[in-house]
Amino acid sequence: MASQHPAQFLLENPTKLYRDCLRLADFLAKKQGFPRDVLRQQVMAPWRAFKNETNPELIMKHREAAVRGLSNYMFYEASMGSMDGANPFAPEDDDEPTKH
Repeated sequence: MASQHPAQFLLENPTKLYRDCLRLADFLAKKQGFPRDVLRQQVMAPWRAFKNETNPELIMKHREAAVRGLSNYMFYEASMGSMDGANPFAPEDDDEPTKH
C-alpha cells in the first residue's frame, strides 16, 4: 500500500496552494520590509511560466516545490523560536494560571 503524501490536500488543490504562497509572500513583505509587489511577482512567475504545462509528472514536481517552500518556512520559524529559548508551540499568554 502506497503511503499518502503529507501535503496531499495542497497537492490536489493548486488554487489553495497558490493562494497560500501569495499569503506567505505578503507576510514576508510586511515582516521583513520588502516591497510586496516584488515578492508576489517572484511567487507568480513560476506559476505563470508553467500554466500551460500538460505533463502530469512535471506539474506534480512544481506543486511539490511550492509545498516545500511553504513547509521550509514553517520549519524555519519553528526553529527560530527554539533558538530564542521559547517553545514555538506554547501559548504566549502564560500570565494566567491554568484551571483544572
